[in-house]
Amino acid sequence: MPLPKPHDDETHDDWMNRCMGSDVMQDEYPDDDQRLAVCESIWSKEQKMSRDKVERRVFAADDAELRVTNDDEPQIVGYAARFGKWSEDLGGFREKIKAGAFDGVVGDDVRCLRNHNPDLLLGRTAAGTLVINANAKGLKFLNTPPNTVTGRETMESIRRGDITGCSFSFRVAKDEWHEDKAGRVERTILEFERLFDVGPVTYPAYPDTSVATRSLEAWKAKREASPPDELTAEERGEEPPVEEPPTEEVAEAPEAPAEAPAMEEHANEPTSPAEIIAAAEAAEKARARAAVDKQLGL
Repeated sequence: MPLPKPHDDETHDDWMNRCMGSDVMQDEYPDDDQRLAVCESIWSKEQKMSRDKVERRVFAADDAELRVTNDDEPQIVGYAARFGKWSEDLGGFREKIKAGAFDGVVGDDVRCLRNHNPDLLLGRTAAGTLVINANAKGLKFLNTPPNTVTGRETMESIRRGDITGCSFSFRVAKDEWHEDKAGRVERTILEFERLFDVGPVTYPAYPDTSVATRSLEAWKAKREASPPDELTAEERGEEPPVEEPPTEEVAEAPEAPAEAPAMEEHANEPTSPAEIIAAAEAAEKARARAAVDKQLGL
């Protein structure tokens, strides 16, 4: 059987207790000192791998909408992330988050930290002092800070406008890379693997994009090394086709019934000049006779 590994939310002490008592570890390493050393080594390795995959993004005032409520028990409210909005240049690429990307991680045990500092803890979902949910705009959080120096100072700094930005730490499960017609490289985050923390930040500084940059380099290397026919449209850097709405079939109008042939009312009318003159003279003579007959009482 494979050796156990630390869970994402597991503390060092909890891991060591579980690892030392594991049946698998006891069978593989019956000596306590050796098993202790192996458990410590597994913990250190997993921690390093976890740190290497963690990314952070910062959202400034307009997108963060950071504020403190005026309730009897004031709360910190803001957006840690926004959907569908392109970021600024992140060092060779820009990025957006697809709606639904947080669906698999909103149930994670997430902390609310100031400046990502675990010593400046403001809340935690497992304790009910932090609530996160994904709505139409993005990932919104509602934090009930503690009545501590950190909690009170953070709220006062937000009220004064000294702190306006929000940030979050995460690992990506699935993303897509694309190059548009202008040559800009774009990344769309489709699904998050883990959400670690959210919270206010003093400096909406340049985000940590080292993990994304490695993913970008891997995408470029794959695109250059693979034949075009083995790549998807996105991997080739092609823009996805625009789906045109289906057109409704327009029924052809029924043909108009053929006009009935005109009645031959004037079939015997004269057509040549001589016939016309003769017809006029005959009509004049008929009118003259009619007038005479009328005078004679005929």
